[in-house]
Amino acid sequence: MFEECQIDTYPIDCFEIARKLYYVLRPYSSLGPAMYLKAISTSTDSYSKVETDPQTGMNRYVIYYNDNITNMGRLRWNIFHEIGHIYLGHHDHPDDSRYKIEEAEADFFAKYTIAPPPLVNEARCENPDDIVAIFESSHDAARYVFAYYKKWLLFGPRDYLPFERNLLRLFHLTAA
Repeated sequence: MFEECQIDTYPIDCFEIARKLYYVLRPYSSLGPAMYLKAISTSTDSYSKVETDPQTGMNRYVIYYNDNITNMGRLRWNIFHEIGHIYLGHHDHPDDSRYKIEEAEADFFAKYTIAPPPLVNEARCENPDDIVAIFESSHDAARYVFAYYKKWLLFGPRDYLPFERNLLRLFHLTAA
């Protein structure tokens, strides 16, 4: 996805990725009163769905997000989570029996997109506060990312895998 969207710097911009993937971002504040109440009752954070564009008749992916959330790291997590649902095809063949799995997949997608372990490693992050500062995540997300990073260090291969080396090259970092 980073390659497809030509993303090569961090903090990684969720708005730019959504734009480049042609996903519509719709803040809750842009909705009328009835739609706002429906959005909030659907999720206090964000949700995504397939809608028909009234002008073209074509389907499009729309991400609704609560722009009243003042923690930008939290807001970015929410949008990355929804991008994950779309990018992983969760809306293409809806299956309520896979809800928990799809939520876990979207969370993993958000975690890995905000701060991929090879970038965390090259940035020499020593704790969750470094992730907050360098990758502009929320504190909650940083703890989640850092815990995964420590597992990646402990249980992953000694050398970067080919896709990780490609990621480092894309971000103009040398694979150590």
